[in-house]
Amino acid sequence: MGKFSDAEIELINIQIGCLLRLARLRKGLSQLDLGHSIDSNSMLVGRIERAKGKSSWDKIFMLSKQLDVNFFELFELKSKEILLSAVDEILQYEDKLTKDKAEFYTGLKRRIVEGYIFLNNEQS
Repeated sequence: MGKFSDAEIELINIQIGCLLRLARLRKGLSQLDLGHSIDSNSMLVGRIERAKGKSSWDKIFMLSKQLDVNFFELFELKSKEILLSAVDEILQYEDKLTKDKAEFYTGLKRRIVEGYIFLNNEQS
């Protein structure tokens, strides 16, 4: 079995956060509401959505079940365009887009683009 690259792991981590955040926003749930629904808290949900650190699969599994997101598809790396499109859709749901949040999303898009550049260079 081949070794996964750091870039691929980082992109999957970002993808999980983006797809779960998008599903949460589509359902009109706050991070607090979602955290309580899995007997956790909003800090865990926020950390997963922001792709900060590594999260245990069981928490991701519970979140995906609560949000009706296919758990297995979270781990199949999507294209750069799909991830950037997810971020754009998330922005449409953000009703309180502060300067900090806007900077976060700009940085997130940059991380996605740079991650794919690095991943493509590794595969060449």
